[in-house]
Formats: sequence, C-alpha cells, structure tokens
Amino acid sequence: MIKDVFDSHRNNTIIILVLVALFISVIYFPKSIWEYEAELKDESHFRMQTINLAEKLHYQLAKSYTTDTEALLAVVNGVRDSILLAENDTSYDYYGNQRVALPGKTIPVNYSDDYIDYYNELHLQLFKLLEPNHFMDANSVDHILDTIKTLFDAGNYIGEQTLELDSVSLSFNVSDKYHILYQNINTSMFNALTNSYTKYPNFSNPLVNAVMDSIGLNPELSGRVDFTGVYDSPVRVDFIIPFTFEENLEKTRLALKKHFVIDSYDSATYGDTLYEMALSEFLVQNDTLEFMPESLTLMYTDTSSEKIAIPVGVKFEDMEAALTKRRNTLYTMLTGYSEPSAHIAKEIIKVALDSLASAGVGIDSIHYDIDLTDAVFSINMHNNILDYFNKVSLDQAYYKTAVNLSNLDWNKAAVEVVEFVAATLKKKSDFKNWQIVEAETDTFNINIFEDFMRVYDDMNLKLYEKLTGKFTNIHNYAFEVLSLAGHFAGIDSLAWSGEQELVMAPDTIPVNVFITFMAEYDTTFTIMRDTVAQLNDSTFSGVWYRHKLGVTQEFSLDSLEFLSLGDNSKYIYDFGGTDSVRSINIIEKSDTARVEKVYFGMDTYILTFSDDSLMENLYRITDEFSIYDSIQIDSLNVVSDEFVVDDKEKDLFMSKDSFGGWQDTLISKKYEKIQLFSHYLFNPEHTRCSVTDIPFRVTVRNNVNLSIESPITSPIKTNRYLFFSQIDSSHGSIHDGEESWAE
Repeated sequence: MIKDVFDSHRNNTIIILVLVALFISVIYFPKSIWEYEAELKDESHFRMQTINLAEKLHYQLAKSYTTDTEALLAVVNGVRDSILLAENDTSYDYYGNQRVALPGKTIPVNYSDDYIDYYNELHLQLFKLLEPNHFMDANSVDHILDTIKTLFDAGNYIGEQTLELDSVSLSFNVSDKYHILYQNINTSMFNALTNSYTKYPNFSNPLVNAVMDSIGLNPELSGRVDFTGVYDSPVRVDFIIPFTFEENLEKTRLALKKHFVIDSYDSATYGDTLYEMALSEFLVQNDTLEFMPESLTLMYTDTSSEKIAIPVGVKFEDMEAALTKRRNTLYTMLTGYSEPSAHIAKEIIKVALDSLASAGVGIDSIHYDIDLTDAVFSINMHNNILDYFNKVSLDQAYYKTAVNLSNLDWNKAAVEVVEFVAATLKKKSDFKNWQIVEAETDTFNINIFEDFMRVYDDMNLKLYEKLTGKFTNIHNYAFEVLSLAGHFAGIDSLAWSGEQELVMAPDTIPVNVFITFMAEYDTTFTIMRDTVAQLNDSTFSGVWYRHKLGVTQEFSLDSLEFLSLGDNSKYIYDFGGTDSVRSINIIEKSDTARVEKVYFGMDTYILTFSDDSLMENLYRITDEFSIYDSIQIDSLNVVSDEFVVDDKEKDLFMSKDSFGGWQDTLISKKYEKIQLFSHYLFNPEHTRCSVTDIPFRVTVRNNVNLSIESPITSPIKTNRYLFFSQIDSSHGSIHDGEESWAE
C-alpha cells in the first residue's frame, strides 16, 4: 500500500492552522472582553458623575435632592426647555419662582393575601433585627433578672420561658450561659468603679454589692468613700511579668530622685552619688519599714576616709504622689489595668519582684491569691452610679434575654415599630442605637443599627415588585406606591383587594429659576478634552539704569576691617568684617568679577572682587544724588532676572523710565496642555447602568447626604465567543461627591 504523503501534510497543515487560530483567539478574545468591560465601567462612571452634577443643579432649583431620576430629568431639562422657549417671546421670561409639572401615573397592582403575608413577613424580619424588648422600669428589670437567676440556678430553666410580673405575662429566652450574662453586670460595674478588671466573681461581686447596698441605704451618698472588710476569703489576681519589667522598674525608681532636696554645695561637690545614696536609704525605709521619712541623714565617706553627715530633705507630698504613680504604673504593666487598691498593687509587685528569675517571665500567666482583709477600696460615689448600673443591667443581661409580652401581636408590632423608626430617621439622623419606642401594642427598647434605612429601602423595593410585578430601583417612589396601596386597603379592606389600579395624581415641584441657570447647565454638562498646543516664547534679559553714583577713593584701605593684606601685597575681601552686604550687578564687570555694596560703619562702598576674594577695586559712595569730578562709575546698571513675556508685556517694560535696554532675546518653542470642552444634554440614558439598563440607585439622607450607586450587587456573567465569559461587577458609587473608584 502506497502512503499518501500529501494527504498527511494537508492534515498537519489544518491542525497547525487550527492551533494558530486558537492561540490567537486565546490572546485576542480575552483582551477584547477586558477592554469592553473597562469601557462599560468607564461609561457607568461617567453616567453616575452626570447624575451627581444634575442633582446639584436640582438642589439649586428646588433646595433639595431627589431620589427619582425621572423627576430629576423633568426638573433640570424642563427648566432648560422653558427658558429656551421663553427666549422667543420678548414679553416673557422663565426666571424666579416657577412650578415644574410631573405627569400622573396609573399603576396596576395585585393587593392579594400573598402580598399581605409577604408584607408582614418582611416587617417582622426587620423588627427582630432591632432586638425588641418589652420596656420596664429599672426596679422591674432588676427584679426579673434576679428571678430568672434564681430559677436558672435551681436547674433546667433554659430556652423559651414565661413569667408573670405584676399581672403582666412575659415571655423570654433564657440562654444556657445566663449565669455569665448575669455576672457580666457586676463585672462591668467593678470595672467602672475601680478602673480595673477581674474575671473572678468572688473579687468583683462583694465590692459591687457593698457599693450598691450603700447607695440603697443612702441615695445621697457622694464623694470618695473607703470600703474595707467586704471580703471574707482570698481573691485571685492574674498577671504576667513582661520582659521589660526589670528595665522599667529601674526607670520608675530613678524618677524618684528629683524629689530629694540636697544642699547645692554638697550636690555640686559629690554629684549624683548623693542622690543614689538618698534613693537607696529612702527605699529601705519605705519598702522594708513601710515608713516614708520627711528627711534623711547620709553618712558620706570622702577621699580622706573622713565621714561627713549630709542632711537630705524629702518633698513629702510630691514624693507621696510619685510613689503612687510608680506603683500604679508597675501594676498596670503587670495586669494591663489600673490598680483597684494600693494593697493589691503592692502584693502583686512584691510577687513579681520575687519571680523575676523565673523561666516563665514574659510568657506564663501567674495566678496569685491575695488576702483582702485589710485592703481599702476608695470609690468615687458619683451620682450616676445607679443610672450606670441600670444601663449595664439592660445591656449585659436584659436585652440578651429578649423579654417581651407573652401575648404580643408580633405582626402588628413589627409594622408599627418599623414604620415609626423609618419615619423618624427621615427627620433626624441621631435616632440610633438603643431607643425607647411607644407603639399601640407595647412600649419597646429597640436597637437601631447603622444600616437600618438601607435594609428598610431594600424591603420596600421587594414589596413593590411583589405588589406590581415590576422592578424599580427608586425606593422613595416604591414607598409612595406601598403607602397609597395600604391607605386604600385601610379604608375598605374588602372592596380593595386583588387586582386594582393605583392612580397617582400629577404633581408639581416648586423651583426658583436663577438668571445664570443656562450658563450653569452648559458648563455642568461638558466633557473636557486635553490637547497640546505649540507656543513661541520670547525670553528677554532687561537692564534698568538706576542713576550715576558719586564715588571717591580717598580713604585708607588699612582702616577697613573687611580687608586684609595678603602675601602678594593684594587685599583680600572678608565679608564677615562688614556690617552687611548686598549683591549688585555692574554690566561692565559681570563677566570678570563679583560686585557687592558693602555697609561698614556710617559709610557705603562699592567693592569688586574675583572668585578668590582678591579685591579688584573699591569705591566709597560720597553722594548718591550728585555728580562729582572725582572717580565715577558712569555706567553702574542693575541687570534684571530673565522674563518670559509676549510683545505686549515687552512694550510695557520698555515704556518705564527706568528701562535701559535689552541685553538678549531668545525665541524658543513651548508646548502647553490646554483643555477643550464639548457640551452634551442630560438624557434618560445617563440615569441607567451601562450593563443592566437598570436605573442607578440614588439615596438622599437628611436632605444633604447624596449617594449614587451601581445597581450591580453581585457579578454578572455573560457568555462571549462560545468559550469565554464577560464578568461585570459593581461599578462603584459616589457618596457626598466622593467617587469610590478614585480611591
């Protein structure tokens, strides 16, 4: 059988061509897709910027922003069209207070049971995000928390529970860690009262209970109060000895030296040795004998082996404050918190010093039980301690237990509270965190989170789509439709159900059309384009004649301190010997020497000298306003800096009396970037995303905070060229003029 060589070659060629085509496509197609993705993103950025600019014009006209892009177009373009129309009528203009008409709308809706269920479901979800709790007075809160704790300690009291308090039936959820929630109240109070921390209940609870009992017995108690004898057993303190503890121990120790008073003669004679001796003696008495002396007597042995008694004073109050600060500093290094009691700090520091040689320094946590029988806790009985205790009780235990009425109508409460919060937030921005809201169903503590309005707007967009079967991205418009539907359903729930039509009456927006609106419209909607232009620059060096100077050389050079005679019998100039100098240019000398005007004593000199400071010539000015027969510099000129000017500026310089002439003219080419502008009209396309054709989401908060966002919330994948995919993600946003893509 004869082999077909040609046929084999043809197949190989086809395979090679296919592989080459695939190779080219792998390079070209992705690049093409990426370029198109970037083009769409740039287009969306441009459109969002256009909306932002249009909103600013709307604000100037109506004193408000708008979330409705259709209304935005109607106002901004409607005013422009009306001004242009009025220009054709000489007896009419369109400035001042006007009204822009918006068209009415008829919206088909289906107010079905499914919609009502969905409405209640979404409101209930948002209501539960607010962590609603039945509002109770402080005493009742404490009572129910104590009651739950008693039942919890008895065992098997977790999960959904009910309890009747003062004829009010309550339901709540008891966590399996309720004892921790309950303990957190005392832990937080201990931290507030002492500026310290402990995780051990037998440390925090006795002190907190003693303070609260004292307030209960005497609500007017105020100022510093010492608490002793509140502990009947040792308490545990955790700490760790850092690697730098010994180093800082020495630093804080040396800081005590400045509180010693030593006679100035002794201090100067014996130096820092006396302060070291004083510090050592002082610490022996203070640490060992637990006594702080007001004075010391040091026995110093001088170089002749003679002992000298040197008295040392102690700034008692300053030293006392310094010791307290040092003790607290060291305790904070060990525990991370301020000392709750001086007794505790001393004990912990003592243990740390004894443990410095331990291998666990800087690594291991140390537990130490301290006997607090003699400890003193100084508590500032501020008049808000009780209020803080009530707040901590709510934050740490009550809110987390979710106490509510057992017969609460959750759906009704959810609608009432959610709509009340939204209406309030539209008027005031500081209605956040835990607030009290009174509704018909109950009075609640609710926790209003930062993004509540965002979630609320998203809920209304979902409800609008459920009600109308259509999508909208204008949340204020969605809210209006839902509110109108709810209004009609409330009037007659039987007649207004199922498929209905909502008629939204035409509206008008009052505007104040200012005289320069057309100019602002044209300059607002412009596209800037950079271009490079060639210019010719003329560089001129100009000369200004001041006047002739009367000078003389009749003076002794040896009498001038700024001159000294050199080895070659020439004088050397030293400007340091002058009173002051000023640089000056003389045309005839500018190429060969430097010239300065020298001020010395009552006289002024003109000095020319070379680069090696050798004097070439020296004149004393005799009279700046006269011409003498003596030696004169008839052509003393001041040369200007270079000026880049055009012919008009050149003529201006030449017209001055002081102008002497041009030294040089240099023509050079110069390239400069200039901006050209092209105008465009604001149209409906600018309000929609370049990928999805969905309107950009516009949000206005407090009538001053404007946001424009891409409607793409998750990447959109589109198949391209069979094997490739185009992926478009969010195109960013503009918040209060700040563009996210500019970061």
